[in-house]
Amino acid sequence: MHSKDTAMGSLLRGLAILTGVLSLGTLAGCTSSQSVDKPTNLPESARLREDPNQPGAWVYRAPNVDFGKYTRFIVNPVQIYRGPDADFAGLSDAQVYELAQLMTSEARRALGGANLLASSPGPNTARIVIKVVRVEPTTPGAATVSRLLPVGAVANVVQGAEGGSGTFTGAAVLSAEFYDSKTSKLLGAAVRRYHPATFNMQATLSTMDTARAAVQQAAQDLLSSLQRAQANR
Repeated sequence: MHSKDTAMGSLLRGLAILTGVLSLGTLAGCTSSQSVDKPTNLPESARLREDPNQPGAWVYRAPNVDFGKYTRFIVNPVQIYRGPDADFAGLSDAQVYELAQLMTSEARRALGGANLLASSPGPNTARIVIKVVRVEPTTPGAATVSRLLPVGAVANVVQGAEGGSGTFTGAAVLSAEFYDSKTSKLLGAAVRRYHPATFNMQATLSTMDTARAAVQQAAQDLLSSLQRAQANR
């Protein structure tokens, strides 16, 4: 009974927030920004450059590296970024640790299912070091209601088509470093913002639900990126 009351209260508060926003005609401004501030305390921070192919992302690629030759990947246990610009939107240490564990298991499962996962160094094998850098907050209730009301649904369709995370909905920022597993040479790195599918209703219920879904999406995006690199050999 208590959980139902809590959920109803959240939805009612969300409706009140959304009604106020609509009265001001500012729904489009309530989406999360796609831009990502470059983390200042990663090993490769100084070498990161804005990604011309993905606005708001940062990348580094070592000169003369053939990513396509790497056919197997070790996924290290995912770490939590502890730089001065780390921000986890009020999540507890235990929750952030849970996200790191989830990213580890999701990435290993995705790569294992495609026969790309390795457990030890070897030829044509790279090591992936992932960090949870930031979490952006979701406004519970408002995020859900904005998908249900017609005007909010239209705004979210537009945001989804543009690669945004939808109204009142947060995201997770992750970094990934790629090393040759035998030489430990840094091959490349990336920092990107991940968000759930726009109409994933479960992901709108709380910041933690959003972050979990974002991490799952990040694992699938990692797999897709590696497969594209191999296809372009």
